[in-house]
Amino acid sequence: MLILTGLIVFTIPFFVDVETAFSKVLLVSGIPLTTGVFIISTYGGVLIDFKAHKLKKYQSIFWIKRGKWQRLPAIENAELIHHTYMESNTPNGISPTLSGEVTVYKCVLLVNREKVMVFDYSREKDAITALNIIRNGFKLS
Repeated sequence: MLILTGLIVFTIPFFVDVETAFSKVLLVSGIPLTTGVFIISTYGGVLIDFKAHKLKKYQSIFWIKRGKWQRLPAIENAELIHHTYMESNTPNGISPTLSGEVTVYKCVLLVNREKVMVFDYSREKDAITALNIIRNGFKLS
């Protein structure tokens, strides 16, 4: 919405005669445009280097990934489990009070039959894809 707002404010002077200085139009359109691009470019994730057995949890700002590489133990197995629970939000008078059953699909990395790392997915298809990538990357059966 911010990017769209910035673009609309920027393009209006090209179609409508306005008495505002172009520098003010740039400022008023540039702030939401820059803020929108910043929000879109901010996200987090995990990178795995399968050959070097390293993992990097990162935060990305303007598509620059920042984080430290960590050594991973020798992963012995990876499995998919699902966890289903009832979710409800607390009524606050503003938000709708929704409740329902939620299923989370978990891709679990195991060492000595203990869980070392868990990746959560809301869709089973995404979890299966990740599990296959991990099994192929670590050459697990």
